[in-house]
Amino acid sequence: MNSARGRLLKRFAKKLGLVYFGSVDQKRDEHDVIKGLTVSTTHKDTHYAVGAYDGYDISLVDRFDTVLGRDGVKAEQTWFILRIDLETETGLPHLFLRPLTHSQEAYSRFFTAFHQLLPINSMLNDAHGSEFHGRYELYATTSRLHDIEEYFTSEVSQMIAARLWPHAIELIDNKLYIYTTNEKLNDTILNTALESGLWLARIFDRRQD
Repeated sequence: MNSARGRLLKRFAKKLGLVYFGSVDQKRDEHDVIKGLTVSTTHKDTHYAVGAYDGYDISLVDRFDTVLGRDGVKAEQTWFILRIDLETETGLPHLFLRPLTHSQEAYSRFFTAFHQLLPINSMLNDAHGSEFHGRYELYATTSRLHDIEEYFTSEVSQMIAARLWPHAIELIDNKLYIYTTNEKLNDTILNTALESGLWLARIFDRRQD
């Protein structure tokens, strides 16, 4: 793993006041594994850190794995993952926002495991702007469409497209995951993912008030 990337992530965790664990083994170490769409039996986690920041419990990790493409060729993939635990305890719908710049193959395991999630952009009302539709494909179960549109107002989808692209986003089990695949991380990318992720977490929590 790139040493400069490691120093950056360690410094970022320290700045937030998180407890930094470094590399962790999902099979042997006793820690709260960051799940979400990238979890597998073969992934390797480094720069794992946990703690509280700005009123939320958060975790972060740098995750490496190999992904099998549709052509049968394996490809290496690294994700920086930020998890934010929401305050609400009610059952929010499972959502996945795939940036259209990311191929579906990068998330092949996810689509296999959650085949009931379907792209629903075409089912959203006409209020959502072209920037959102041009940047994200929203996956969910169609039975929760009414609930989803309560969260995804046109203002929220516009802000997601402006603030969170090109990060992938998942909401599952009342936890919000922000996935960054950029190989060249920097402070701006990390800070933007954090602040925008916290903004979106508050949106979901406020809808439950």
